[in-house]
Amino acid sequence: TFVVGREQQKVFAHRCVLACRCQAFRGMFSQGPVGSEDPPGSIPPQGPFILGNVQPEVFLAVIEFLYTNSVTLNSHIALEVLTSSVEYGLQDLCKLCVKFIKDTLSVEQVCEALQVSVTSVG
Repeated sequence: TFVVGREQQKVFAHRCVLACRCQAFRGMFSQGPVGSEDPPGSIPPQGPFILGNVQPEVFLAVIEFLYTNSVTLNSHIALEVLTSSVEYGLQDLCKLCVKFIKDTLSVEQVCEALQVSVTSVG
């Protein structure tokens, strides 16, 4: 269970799927939730894992990718999903986001896209 965003939306996923597909989640699950004081080697708790700094729609897109190897993007979340794909080390998701952004980039989004590209590379 993940508690996502300011809205504190609950998102449910299978630990084994996320851990198999993403090293960042594998590491998160092996440590347990922040503040957990379980001894090493104990079974990690089931959560919830608090992700307050990501929008639920963005996190759900990442989860969709991890389950299906495809993603449904729109212009409102594409840049944030790109940032998450870099953060989680998901190169294939990153490529899908870049393709979507290149195909749909508008004058209004250029400055925001430039800022994300500078932040993601740096």
